[in-house]
Amino acid sequence: MGNLKSLVDLRISGNQLNGSIPTSLCDLVDLTILYLSNNNLSGPKEIGNLNSLIDLEITNNQLNGSIPTSLGDLTNLMVFYASNNNLSGTIPEEIGNLKSLTELKLKGNQFNGSIPTSLGDLTDLTVLYLFNNTLSGTIPKEIWTMKSLVQLALNDNQLDGSIPTSLGDLTNLTHLYLSTNNLSGTIPKEIGNLKSLLELSLSENQMVGSIPTSIGDMKNLTLLYISSNFLSGTIPDEIGYLKSLTELDLSINKLNGSVPTSLGELKNLEALFLRDNKLSGLIPQEIGNLKKLKELELGFNQFVGSLPQNLCQRRWLSKLLVNNNSFIGPIPKKLKTCMSLL
Repeated sequence: MGNLKSLVDLRISGNQLNGSIPTSLCDLVDLTILYLSNNNLSGPKEIGNLNSLIDLEITNNQLNGSIPTSLGDLTNLMVFYASNNNLSGTIPEEIGNLKSLTELKLKGNQFNGSIPTSLGDLTDLTVLYLFNNTLSGTIPKEIWTMKSLVQLALNDNQLDGSIPTSLGDLTNLTHLYLSTNNLSGTIPKEIGNLKSLLELSLSENQMVGSIPTSIGDMKNLTLLYISSNFLSGTIPDEIGYLKSLTELDLSINKLNGSVPTSLGELKNLEALFLRDNKLSGLIPQEIGNLKKLKELELGFNQFVGSLPQNLCQRRWLSKLLVNNNSFIGPIPKKLKTCMSLL
C-alpha cells in the first residue's frame, strides 16, 4: 500500500478487516482523507508524517496504547474521530497544535489523567466528545473560552470541581452533557445565556443549591436532566417557559415545596420525573393538560390529596409511579382507558 504515493483519499470503513494497520500507510504523504472505522484493526503508533491529512476517522476498532505525540504534527487536520477503541494513557498536550480542528471525538476509550489545557487553543472546534473515559481533575478553564463549541460532551468520567460562570459565554452550544461525574457547587445562573441549547444533562453529580430561575431563558431546550444531585429549594415557575421541552428529570434531589402549575404549559412534554424528593402539597390539575405525556414518576415524595382526574386524556400514558406518598380518594377514571400502562 505504501507504493500508492499519489493516493489522496482512502476509505475502507465498515468491513471486517483485522490485524495491524500497515506501517507503510504512513508513506502516503499526500493522503488527505483516511477512513478506517468499523473494522477490527490495531496499530500503528506513528502517523505524524501524514501532514496532508484533513479528515482521520479510526472509530470502532481495537486500537490500543496511547495517542502518539506526533499527532500534533498533523496541523491540517480538521476532523479526528478515534472513539470506541481501547486507547489509554493521557490525551497529549500536543493535540492543541491542531489549530484547524473542528471536530474531535475520543469517547468510549480508557483515557485517564486530566483534560489537556491546550484544547483551549482549538478556537475553531465545534464538537468535543470525551465521554465514557476515566478522565479526572477539574474541567480546564480554557474549555469555557472555546466560543465556537456547539456540542460538548464530558459525561461519564471522574471530573470534579465546579461549573464556572464563564459557561454562559458558550452561546453557540446546542448540546451540553456533564452528567455522571463528581462535579459540585451550584448551577451558575449564567447558564441561562445558552439560548441555543437543545439538550442539557447535569445528572449524577454532587450539585447543590437551587435550580436557577434563568433556566427558563433557554426556550429551545428539549431535554433537561438534572437528577441525582443534592439540589434543594423549589421547582422554579420559569421551567414552564420551556415550551419545547419533551423530557424533564428532576428526580433524586432534595427539592421541596409544591409542583408549580406552570408545568402544565409544557404541551410537548412526554416524560416528567419528580420522584425521590421532598415535594409536597397537591398535584396541580394542570398536569392533566399534558396530553403527550407517556411517563410520570412522582413516587417517594410527600404529596397529598387526590390524583388529577384528567390524567391520560389521550391514552398515551404508559408509566405512572405515585408510590410512597399520601394520596387519597378514587383512582382517576380515565386511567382505565390508558391501554399503554405497563
